[in-house]
Parts: sequence; C-alpha cells; structure tokens
Amino acid sequence: MLPQATPSSMIPGIILPSLEADQAEGLRRLFVEDVRRMIALVSCGGLQQGGALLAHLAASLAGMGRRVLMLDEGLSAGHRHEIFAATPVHDLDDVLQGVVDINRAITATPCHVDLIVGGGRVLALTRTGVEVRIGLINAFHRLAGQYDVVLINAGSDPIQTRPSFAWACQDVIVFCPNHPDVVTHAYSQIKLLHQAGERRFHLLFSGSDDVQAQALFRRVATVSRRHLQLMPTCLGALSMLGRLPDDVVDQVLAWPLPAHLAGHFPALMQRLLRGNHARAFVPH
Repeated sequence: MLPQATPSSMIPGIILPSLEADQAEGLRRLFVEDVRRMIALVSCGGLQQGGALLAHLAASLAGMGRRVLMLDEGLSAGHRHEIFAATPVHDLDDVLQGVVDINRAITATPCHVDLIVGGGRVLALTRTGVEVRIGLINAFHRLAGQYDVVLINAGSDPIQTRPSFAWACQDVIVFCPNHPDVVTHAYSQIKLLHQAGERRFHLLFSGSDDVQAQALFRRVATVSRRHLQLMPTCLGALSMLGRLPDDVVDQVLAWPLPAHLAGHFPALMQRLLRGNHARAFVPH
C-alpha cells in the first residue's frame, strides 16, 4: 500500500497518467486500497428521511461484508441515531476542538457500520480555525482509506454555506421527495456540486410511482444535459414502504472508483480555503 497522505495544507493528489483505458483501469486496481469510494446523499428537502435511507444502504453494504463508514452531518454527540440504535459520545466538533482524535469519534453500531456525526457549533474561521479544519480534512482522508465505502449524509441547504464532506465525494445521490419544486431543487444541487469538479449524480425519488419518477428524471436530465453537459442516472423510486429499490446496492458497488488517489478531497480543501466562511464546518 502506498504511504498515507502526510499532514500539509493540501492533500497530495496522485493523478494517473493519460493511458489507454485498459492500462488506466489496471493501475486503478493496483491502487484500489488507497482510493476512497465516497458517496454523498443530498436531499431536496427531508434531511431526516434522507439520512434514514442512507443508513439502510450502509447496513445493506455492511451485511455483504463491506467495511462501511457513515458520516451523518445532521446529528451531534448525545443524539440517538434511531436506525442504528446508537448514541455517539463524540462528534466532529470534539475533533476540531482537540477533545478527541478522529478515531475516538467513531461509534460502532449493531449492524457493523461505523458511525461519525457532525456536531455543528459555530467556530470563527480565524487562521488557526482554518488550520484546524485542514487537519480534520486530512484526518478524515486517512480514516476513509480504511473502508470499502464511505457514505455522507449531507442533507440539503447546508452544503451551500459551508464545506460539507459531500464536496469530497465522487458520487452524489440526489434524494427527491415528491413536491412541486423538486425538479428545480434537484437541478440546483447538481449545478452547485458540479461547479467543484466532475462527478456523477444519481436521482432517487420518493412519493412517486415508477412512471412519475421517470418523467421527473427526464426533466432533470434534460436541463442538466443542456446547461451542464452532464447526464445523471436514475436509481428509481422508493417502494410504498419506503424501501430502496432492490438493485441500488448492486448499482452502488458497480460505480467506478475515482481516477486518482486524492479523489475529490482537493475540491473540499479548496472550498474551505477560498470560502473563508464564518459558519461551522459541519451543520446545525
């Protein structure tokens, strides 16, 4: 295995050379233990439901023997995660403040998913504060390399105002509950994250049957192709019981790994350094 990233102001990116497709894929397989499979879920409304869906996906992946880490940016220490039946003692605020290191912020769950929660107290972005956040990003990058899949529940509005770890993800699931403005909200989320680099978007619908979901997907896909030159994919619609479509887990595992070792972590780092926001690193 290649050495872990060293602490610095920017995570070093190792970009694969321009090779024929089969050669590049061969190199990616060699480095597979170093590449982070990072998947975010952003919601067009309904943070709680989106988080529950991602937790079920995490449990399914863990049940298949995958090592899974889930970061729920909408929860804080002391708040019970109902799906995992676990109450974290520490959160990322504690890591930022030096109370614990990131490994002690992990909460083991009965379904064998490792859970970290965001926290969300407001901390001024002084120079020291920025350096602390850089340290957190590097620590999370190293931690993520120990897992087969890292899932981020980012919610909705917060990613527009602070550097959520969703910015570090190659794949983004856009959760679309059934309401009149869902097409506009879904496109807004895609446009926002697309500006920070190429990534893949996957739409998951709720409160719609398959026919309605396909119609909504076509509308989002049309505007995304026209204005952003990208084509999202459709994961389908939740069942009447709110369960994920049967093939979602298989689709997730089939998504290609990032083409270079740093993945999208540089985009998260650049956003932190460029934005200089006076908000918390993690929401709520």
